[in-house]
Amino acid sequence: MALDLPQTAQPWLGLNMRDAEVVIELFEQATAANLNSALLKGSTVHLPDHGRVVMTGDLHDHSPNLTKILKLAAIEESKDHHVILHEVIHGESLINDMDMSIRILAKIAALKAAFPDQVHLLQSNHELAQYRGDGILKGNVSVCELFDAGVDYIYADDADAVRESVRKFIRSYPLAIRAPKRILFTHSLPSARQMQTFDPTILDRVPTDEDLEPGGPGYVLSWGRYQTQDVCNALSEAWGIDLFVTGHQPAEMGYELMTPTLMILASNHDHGMALPVDLGKRYDMDRLVEGLMPLAAISG
Repeated sequence: MALDLPQTAQPWLGLNMRDAEVVIELFEQATAANLNSALLKGSTVHLPDHGRVVMTGDLHDHSPNLTKILKLAAIEESKDHHVILHEVIHGESLINDMDMSIRILAKIAALKAAFPDQVHLLQSNHELAQYRGDGILKGNVSVCELFDAGVDYIYADDADAVRESVRKFIRSYPLAIRAPKRILFTHSLPSARQMQTFDPTILDRVPTDEDLEPGGPGYVLSWGRYQTQDVCNALSEAWGIDLFVTGHQPAEMGYELMTPTLMILASNHDHGMALPVDLGKRYDMDRLVEGLMPLAAISG
């Protein structure tokens, strides 16, 4: 059942998102779009040298901010417009002690299927934890179990099939997205301690299951914290990068400069930010900061 999705900012409209068959097909089409992208080399998406991209921070099921991000990105207006999304599941708001963020993940899959060359996803620690079945505890409760409870509630007897399609979708995510003017977008970077064993060649190859296990380079790129400038310097030399933009770590005002070359974004609260980048221009950190867009300034 191939779905013919319209190229609009909400391609899921008109679909019954409570129908397991529909949602599974969305995840399957989006998985194929991730794996078959002409921009993908190894585990890195290489963006073109023209157009623009909107980088975001962790979203965590913040649907109003997703609407604003898509309005800013305007991917339906030009094939030269791109958007990067990551950490979209496991929100703060629960319904009867269930996490319903399967719904926003299915919408992201619809976006990827409708705009395969413009919507780009990054592997992140919460998605990877859901894929692996790890426990991320918030308030002594596993957010992965809460997510599973939401899938059970919505899809009942088809829940296991939906979960398997979600796992395949998450497994297909790239680890990095590279802009041509020496900017790298990832969910995170290794800590100073993790750099001692980190393999930077992970960006040049398809990650193995072992790469995504604790301690593996794909896992570290989703979980690393507290980076130093020495870390950024080493990765700059290894990858030919000047600036890094990530999420993962708290940023109460929507962004934080972890080091002079590392910006952290957050998009999951009222002070959330997004970062539009002109792919044809070279940036320094001051210019990146000047370009930040508060999501509160965009009408929903």
